[in-house]
Amino acid sequence: MSRKQITAMEKLPPFNKLPLKIRVGLITSAVMLVVLAAVYMVGYNKAYAVMVNGETIATVASENDVNSAINDITNQQSKKYGNNVEIVQRISVEKVIKDESDTLIDREQLKQRLEPILNYNIQGAAVMVNGKAQFSFVDSKEAEKFLLSLKEEYKTAEDAEVKFEEKVKVVEMPMRADKTTDVETALAKVKEEGIVPEYTVKQGDTLWEIATKNDISVNELLTANPDFKPELMQIGQAIKLSDKAPVINVVSIHEQTVEENIDAPVKVNRNSKMMQGQTKVVEQGEDGLKEVKYRLVAKNGVEKEKIVLDEKILKEPSAKVVEQGTRMLVASRNFGGGRMAKPSGGALVSAYGPRWGRAHEGVDLGASYGSAVVAADAGKVIRAGWYGGYGKCVDISHGGGVVTRYGHLSKINVKVGDQVKMRQVIGAVGNTGRTTGPHLHFEVRVNGSSQNPMNYI
Repeated sequence: MSRKQITAMEKLPPFNKLPLKIRVGLITSAVMLVVLAAVYMVGYNKAYAVMVNGETIATVASENDVNSAINDITNQQSKKYGNNVEIVQRISVEKVIKDESDTLIDREQLKQRLEPILNYNIQGAAVMVNGKAQFSFVDSKEAEKFLLSLKEEYKTAEDAEVKFEEKVKVVEMPMRADKTTDVETALAKVKEEGIVPEYTVKQGDTLWEIATKNDISVNELLTANPDFKPELMQIGQAIKLSDKAPVINVVSIHEQTVEENIDAPVKVNRNSKMMQGQTKVVEQGEDGLKEVKYRLVAKNGVEKEKIVLDEKILKEPSAKVVEQGTRMLVASRNFGGGRMAKPSGGALVSAYGPRWGRAHEGVDLGASYGSAVVAADAGKVIRAGWYGGYGKCVDISHGGGVVTRYGHLSKINVKVGDQVKMRQVIGAVGNTGRTTGPHLHFEVRVNGSSQNPMNYI
């Protein structure tokens, strides 16, 4: 300010000496300037706090930025899930005075903050198993794709009838989008549930030791193996370590026609000059051929049933002629000269005597599932039903203390008290009881003691 300006101001009269109108005008102008400055400052510092479930996550300059960001997010999610979505969380906006420490963000930055923390409700589809929702998908199309893929996974033949063991249906319902799954993940879960760990019994094992080794209780072990009898536990036997099972089980049924060999029948000529147990092949014989039609039933890819529907002989077998010694055959004097018939056409797959650290009291004859089992000699049925590790079992008394036993049958055709003839069909080969596959377990007992069946047939 110049010297002249200062001198001019010093010559101005004091405020209280000014005329009233001038003083009022000056005061009014000053007040208006203060109000305008305050309004300007308030408008300049105005902002909007964005809150999710009551917690502030950002501050923006315009409420329009919030609405625009939310619209962009919901539109994007609607395209992703194929239908309208609702944001699960409560989003609110509150007008605030901007603090110097506040940083205003734009619409794109707000979207980036909201997207990771928001969840959405959608109209999805649940796979219901026996009335309970087990899998959730974004829509019914994905749910149906999962069920179809699951059937294809366990389909055993192109023309197989495939169905679910449980009552399964798809129901559309509201659900959280983040709780849905995809087809591949759902399939992997079902297959994982179907893998049940097993333990193979070793020499010296006890039930308690097996449970301890595998970090489970004896009760859990017994629950996982309801048909298991500890007193009949054998070396090499497989024991389940869990009773878990898939929530959905797939059953596949189809028919299959195959050609199978027919073992050459053995014609035995008794030779009293040869010692008991000695044999001599006179004619080699030749296997025949047959066409067999089966009905195969599988559960989750594992065969559970194999039923013979039809059988057609393509080539008759020719008999193998064997001479067998009968000299000193004690049991043969009791039931007709030792002329027992072979109870099954199968070959010998496990001999009489020591096996897996214990006595094998009979022989195992390999044969196809469902093939006929015949009485080795005439007699009376004294057992016909389930018998421990033998599974479905038939015992026939031939008199003189001689009893024959037929184990692991799939079917029994006789009942206790029946009189049967030699070579009469009494059942069918199976794998019931403690067995690793279809075969006939055949025993000969004399006065309660096991004998080598090969000395009698």
